[in-house]
Amino acid sequence: MTTENNTSHLRVSAHWLTVLLQGFRSLGINPEQVLQQARLSAGELAEPDARIDLERTLLLWKAAAAATDQPLGLRLGDYLTPLHFPLLAMNLMHSRSLLEALGTAERYSSVISEGGRFSVSQHHGLMHLTYLPGDRSFSRDQIDTVLLLLKKFGEWLYCRSVPPVRVMLNFTVADSEVDEYQRAYGCLPEFGADKNVLVFETEWFQRPLPGGEPALAGMHQQLLDAQLKRVQQPEVRTRVERCLQEAVHLATDREDIASRLYMSVSTLQRRLGEAGTSFQQLLDTERERRATQLLRGTDLPISDISGLLGFADGSAFSKAFKRWQGMSPLQYRQST
Repeated sequence: MTTENNTSHLRVSAHWLTVLLQGFRSLGINPEQVLQQARLSAGELAEPDARIDLERTLLLWKAAAAATDQPLGLRLGDYLTPLHFPLLAMNLMHSRSLLEALGTAERYSSVISEGGRFSVSQHHGLMHLTYLPGDRSFSRDQIDTVLLLLKKFGEWLYCRSVPPVRVMLNFTVADSEVDEYQRAYGCLPEFGADKNVLVFETEWFQRPLPGGEPALAGMHQQLLDAQLKRVQQPEVRTRVERCLQEAVHLATDREDIASRLYMSVSTLQRRLGEAGTSFQQLLDTERERRATQLLRGTDLPISDISGLLGFADGSAFSKAFKRWQGMSPLQYRQST
């Protein structure tokens, strides 16, 4: 695999980092301290669709590893379960086979993180589950955590242990740690390999899963598709749209939204420009959406609607509405 040299475009979900912080806390690591060292704030992670850049995510891992003398990745592998990712878990649970489940997980992995991906392939009658980090500086703790979580997903889906017949890891460990690794993975890993792979008997990937119900999977897939769509859209645009949609009234400005998103006004403007839009365009779109909704569905005076939409006076609102719809607010109300 050719590893990306420029990973500035890669993002990680705030949910994934929140789950990691829970794991850190369970190991006695102070979450507030590692957040500070990674130049992150709890407020950034509180946004439902927030995505964090890979650079600071790597700093978070580095800070956590420095704060403990335990094998961080192995301990997180013990701590994390599929139920930390309920929507994905419910979708995979209704897959017909482990191979189908992993195909779904591969497709939606970017919902959790764009920092790495995995692939499934068959070699010499065995199934290889390979993890591909998105950056050369990924630590062994990150690799262990992801591989052990993938292993745990398989065991959860089958309701029983699914032991690999071979494990390859692209790093080395001290002799004193080897027994711990054997316990965690269920077999003695081959350290210093050129890739990170879990190898399983093919039959595990072909057996029917106990909860296989494709019809139910479709229900949850719609929700996953919506999450994936939001991830694939320019991140800041989505977050600004959400802020505007959730605002009680639209007497807001760039400074207010930038503050809510924990960035400067200049950064907000630049990133919206990169997404092919501007704050004013997004504000006008939300104003138009809300104006037509209020004019059709309520008896509120037009002057009150103007105030709710953040216009200085009714005249400014009428001019904007005529630009959007080709008629005045009163004409629009009378026509619907």
